[in-house]
Amino acid sequence: MSSTLSGTGPLPALVEPPPLAPQAPPGQPSAPARSRPHIVAFDMIRLVIMVFVVGVHTLAWGGGQVTVALGAVTTVFHTSRELFLLLTALVLTYNYGHRPRLNTLRFWRRRYWLVVPAYVTWSAIYYAADGSGRGPFPAAFLHDLLDAGARYHLYFLLVSMQIYLLFPVFRWVLRKTEGYHRWLFAAAVAYQLWLTCALHYHLGRPASGGLAQWLNGAGQGYWVDTYVLYVVAGAIVGWHFEQICAFTRRHLGTIPRIALTAGVGVVAGLGTYLIEIYGFGATPANASAVFQPIVILEALAFGWALLGAGLLWSDRGAPHRKFCAAGSASSFGIYLAHPLVLQGLLLVAGASCFGPGGGLVGAVRRAPDGLELVVLLFVAVPIIYAIAWMIASAARRTPLSLLLTGREHAAGKGGLRWRRGHESQ
Repeated sequence: MSSTLSGTGPLPALVEPPPLAPQAPPGQPSAPARSRPHIVAFDMIRLVIMVFVVGVHTLAWGGGQVTVALGAVTTVFHTSRELFLLLTALVLTYNYGHRPRLNTLRFWRRRYWLVVPAYVTWSAIYYAADGSGRGPFPAAFLHDLLDAGARYHLYFLLVSMQIYLLFPVFRWVLRKTEGYHRWLFAAAVAYQLWLTCALHYHLGRPASGGLAQWLNGAGQGYWVDTYVLYVVAGAIVGWHFEQICAFTRRHLGTIPRIALTAGVGVVAGLGTYLIEIYGFGATPANASAVFQPIVILEALAFGWALLGAGLLWSDRGAPHRKFCAAGSASSFGIYLAHPLVLQGLLLVAGASCFGPGGGLVGAVRRAPDGLELVVLLFVAVPIIYAIAWMIASAARRTPLSLLLTGREHAAGKGGLRWRRGHESQ
């Protein structure tokens, strides 16, 4: 069973067909429906990216010192932030890009209504979880709100809010550069390559001034200008989504081709990582850094492979669709909650009653590299993912859903009724 998303034939990749659009005069494109159909493939894609997210944080905080083995896997999992930002821009553009008119104030009100309450709530939760170590209230808490400092993963919400703020500008640029999007993408690649090389290899840094502060760490990762390529690439894919899907089905429509594409990213990432360590003497932590330039190739390869896998999965009837849909619907809540789960497990597993020298955490960190990696990836990550999923799923069934999961709670006939809202997550 196969189809494109162009409206010709069945739509296995969609939850429901779009509303019928008004007929356009002959020779002109039809006006797009105001409400675009939900893409089932994204349900599976979100689950996979969330594994990367939970994995990279578990390795970073559960593994202690970065070993060669931990750094190798981290090099692959670090692409999670780029993939999520790419998906954010893609879904926003897919839903709003081709509308005849964008009500900017209504768009902002809707987007910020779904993210600001969760951002404030979880900043408060993590501020409380750290106790007095975060500094006096309210000054330290307000500072956390300004720079997403309450926990290491909240930068994503801060960057998302910047994307929402700038989206009307992105949309205008896409319209004005119609027909030149390849050049727009190439310019974004060039900028991202320059930026990551400057950050990772300390190239061309001025001695002082605002640019020096920025390149030396102030603002890295917390502002949208750090991720220009992924926002631009996601927006372009969302703008040309039907054509991109058709192209992907033609050239990436089998499991071997999908695996080969993902493998290119893995080989490039690990190859560069090992060359930096054994060829240039870099530490595993530095060689696997977030802004390693090869992450550009990794993220783009993984992104295309995930799109191909999601479309292939949906075209084959989306097996276990309810499971993936439930996970996708809770993905933002999982993202928000999983560092708290990780923090709790580290406290429990590090208690002295579990053994001498730091309990289970200490035992895992003292184990051989391969065993440590296996325990963290195949024991800790599934446990953290499952507990965070249960927390998010339970929260969505309460009036606190908006605060804890970024999704509105709505009880309909026969139980919880899902209201599709946080489209970018």
